[in-house]
Amino acid sequence: MRSLRARLFVGFTALLAAALLVFGVIVWLVAREAMTNDLDDFLRSKATLLGRLVAPVRNRIEPWIEQEVQVQERHFMLQVFAADGSFAGKSSNLAQAIPLSDEARRSEHPAGNAVIETLHADGRAYRVATHPRRELWGDPVALYAQALIPLDSVHARERRLLAWLVGCGMVVLAAGGVAAWHLSRQWLRSVANLEEAARGLSSAELGLRRLFVPADDAELAALAASFNQLLDRLEGAHAAQQRFTADASHELRTPLTVLRGEIEVALRKPRTAEEYREVLVSNREEIERLSRLTENMLALAHVDVGEALAQRELVNVSELCSGVVAKLQALAEERRILLRHEDGSEGPLSVNGDRMALDRVMLNLIENALRYTPAGESVTVRVSQLRPWIEIEVIDTGGGISAEHLPHLFERFYRVDKARSRAHGGSGLGLSIVKALVEAHGGGVSVRSEVGKGSVFVVRLPEA
Repeated sequence: MRSLRARLFVGFTALLAAALLVFGVIVWLVAREAMTNDLDDFLRSKATLLGRLVAPVRNRIEPWIEQEVQVQERHFMLQVFAADGSFAGKSSNLAQAIPLSDEARRSEHPAGNAVIETLHADGRAYRVATHPRRELWGDPVALYAQALIPLDSVHARERRLLAWLVGCGMVVLAAGGVAAWHLSRQWLRSVANLEEAARGLSSAELGLRRLFVPADDAELAALAASFNQLLDRLEGAHAAQQRFTADASHELRTPLTVLRGEIEVALRKPRTAEEYREVLVSNREEIERLSRLTENMLALAHVDVGEALAQRELVNVSELCSGVVAKLQALAEERRILLRHEDGSEGPLSVNGDRMALDRVMLNLIENALRYTPAGESVTVRVSQLRPWIEIEVIDTGGGISAEHLPHLFERFYRVDKARSRAHGGSGLGLSIVKALVEAHGGGVSVRSEVGKGSVFVVRLPEA
């Protein structure tokens, strides 16, 4: 695979070569046409002048005529033909006369305008201008005066022009290639520095170092800024992973320590069946806590890899909430809490989602409300329609939550009162699972709370 520097060099050189080729072709065509037009104008003027200087009676090219027309200086030839087309005379520098062509003979212009053509004789090509002289406007032709030049000299000039174009083009191309190689090295030096700085970053330095953002290079500055934003996200993810690992280790260690301690105490001496039963009951509670924690961590792992929703179907939210409330009625009665379901909608309220995930959302919210609501109070699950949303409110009349805790409630392993939460069997993952599952459905979750009056958790899901 070629490097970026090599690709820049090849691309720039190829583009420059193509531009030079197009420019050279255009210059060549324009210059060639200009030289041809200049040559034709020159020959036309000399043939016309010759026609005026030659006497129609003698039809000869005198030496003084050659001097007047500057035959030797300009390296062209002259010849004259009589009115009937027979050869009459030629300049001294023309070795052999070239016959008068039929096209020149047929010139019918009343003023005797010159005819331009290319003729071949003696293996050479000549550019010939023929002027049919007339004494007066519309009179018959008195003689044919011709000025001609071999095209060898013209072709030699064209070849010299072509050589100059090719030579200059090669020099410019070579200079452009060297400049492209040098400039690409200068351009990519900053990229190399950026790469070296990025390679030197370690995980321990994510929160301390960032890549330098140059002020004089907009593109590189944008690239460095994007890398720094990526580093910010990586730092956040790394910190979250470290917190999650630390919190998970702590949560797992607590029930395992309790289990180990109770078992060691039970094994120190023989005990009665009732004492062993108490140990087993306590162990079962810790194992249940471990199971809930493991299930919650597994659910979050599925959320992190984008597998929060196993399948999507049409779910009636009112029926789902009513079912969860019925399922938790026994727990509410045990804690002497009034648990009720309210639905003021006229028809079914449905969302397109995963029934099991939504069931877990409502179980976590209602269990959380029952856990922190004292006896004699109430928990209400209210379903309403606010198009295009379906809103579910879980309202409790517990002690409420202080304002400083509200922004962190949905963070993993966050507890308002750690000792009280652990006493109630909470792991600090329930609300974070709720948030992840609701957002996976395209909705959102929020909370309102006032100390001493209770809390309201609001789930909004897009209506199907």
